[in-house]
Amino acid sequence: MTAASPTLSIIQSVSATGSASNVWTPVAIAILVSAAVSLTALVLAGRRDRLDRQRQVFAEAFEAVAQYREYPFIVRRRNRDEPAKERQRISGELSQVQAKINAFEARLLVENPLIGRHYAELVKQTRHTYGKAIKEAWNADPVDADSDIHAPPYDFSAVDPYTAAYLNAVADHLSWIYTPVRRATRSLQGREIASTAHAPTATSASRHDSDDHGPQPHSR
Repeated sequence: MTAASPTLSIIQSVSATGSASNVWTPVAIAILVSAAVSLTALVLAGRRDRLDRQRQVFAEAFEAVAQYREYPFIVRRRNRDEPAKERQRISGELSQVQAKINAFEARLLVENPLIGRHYAELVKQTRHTYGKAIKEAWNADPVDADSDIHAPPYDFSAVDPYTAAYLNAVADHLSWIYTPVRRATRSLQGREIASTAHAPTATSASRHDSDDHGPQPHSR
């Protein structure tokens, strides 16, 4: 009886340990799951806040470029009666816009290098294209007649690809969709649009058919 006591105590000890382990295993799992959920929510909230802040920065950067693009028209419509005052006013405003753009060029390179490079290319092309129009506006006489207030036929199409590249880069960065997936989808959509634009329509096909039969009489 005495010899069996140590064995019994060991069995009871092992049994108690196993019971405690069975109790704590679900608790540990619950704690780990709760910690993982909390950490995921914290990470997502941080990413959302960062994207909201960057969305504002990217929009303000593009707004500065848009302000610069207005100056060919502003210079053209300056007050003829106060040339010195107008030159000082417009030059000061344009310098402030230029300084704002320079600051955004540096900031966007820090926020996102890819977007920063697209923004720098957009700024370079904008200054080349619109800067030429601004210079031409300064060399021309200011308009004062209502019939001349409308803008001349400027061609700013050279800037369009750089604008699209910047906006697409911003949209890819701010989206929750994986960036390569967005790019692939955009490329596919572009090919579909291009193929649709080059496909002959029924109207054009019938026109070609009528042309094959020679000139048709015009109706009066």
